[in-house]
Amino acid sequence: MLNHLIGSVDLAAIERTLQVAIAPAFILGGIMALLSLLNGRLQRLADRYREILDGNQVPLQERRRLVRRARLTYRGITFAIIAACLLCVLVIVSFVEPLVGVTVGQHVALLLVVAMGFLTMALLCFLWEVLLSARSLPLRHEK
Repeated sequence: MLNHLIGSVDLAAIERTLQVAIAPAFILGGIMALLSLLNGRLQRLADRYREILDGNQVPLQERRRLVRRARLTYRGITFAIIAACLLCVLVIVSFVEPLVGVTVGQHVALLLVVAMGFLTMALLCFLWEVLLSARSLPLRHEK
């Protein structure tokens, strides 16, 4: 059955599908880098929180800020994973389309738009977490 499906697909359709799948593949690479960065930040936050639990006296405001930053980072990771999964589905649909002979161009476009929306939310969570982190640092010029 698979030979029947593959035999009926022309080489041009497969070539076009490969071209369409390249952009999401590059975006997936970027998402993996973002996930690595967010995971590292979450690990550092968890380490800092463990230090606090081990008895270090830290103001309540700083503990709350750490929890808030960890939640933002976790949400960013969640949004990035959802975006990556949607892009994987997009690539799968792009390859299945010529095999089955169904045109799903609008669905592919919708998947890309939704994936980019989730990626944008992940990046906004990252930005918000960085801004919260920067509040506790002496970033002003001191004379």
